[in-house]
Amino acid sequence: MFERFTREARAAVVGAQEEARELGHGWIGTEHLLLAVLRRPDEPGAATLARLGLDSEAVRAASERLTDRGGDGVDETDAEVLRALGIDLAEVRRRAEETFGPGALDRLTEPPDERGGPRSVLPFRRGGRNRRHRRHLRFTPQARKSLELSLREALALKDNHIGVEHLVLGVLRSGDRLVGELFARLGLDPKTVRARVIAELRRAA
Repeated sequence: MFERFTREARAAVVGAQEEARELGHGWIGTEHLLLAVLRRPDEPGAATLARLGLDSEAVRAASERLTDRGGDGVDETDAEVLRALGIDLAEVRRRAEETFGPGALDRLTEPPDERGGPRSVLPFRRGGRNRRHRRHLRFTPQARKSLELSLREALALKDNHIGVEHLVLGVLRSGDRLVGELFARLGLDPKTVRARVIAELRRAA
């Protein structure tokens, strides 16, 4: 399938790995694919996202929040619910750091698997400080699904190549929960965005 990718689409797939490393993530997810295509705002599909106000900085910030780079991985509403159950997140963090050292809870976990369960903790650090883990990163099942869907999107549009626009459509069609939450935080609906991308591609054809 990869031989059908245009040069720009291939660069976006490679860029997804770079985005994952920059965020200090031990996986390549749909959020990283989205960030990579946003690097190419002049490409079809990505241009539509840019016109809708999506930019890499906003998506990166939302992704960091959702994948727990800067806190306890829950928003204030969740924290209130936990407090009502007698769980004080600040105290949990304090005790963990007292026992295991500063930043003990800042290790990343991979995103939930397709059943919603957590994956193993990965000793991966932002900026490559842990060089032992500067290895090839694996795509999550959701990201692989997005790539597979990009082929289907190309076939549906009767295109004989897979371009950035098809990557965008694949991500939007993937149904990945994280992408849905990313778009919700940015005030957009993936299905509406997908329809807009298709409409603009057809007008340009």
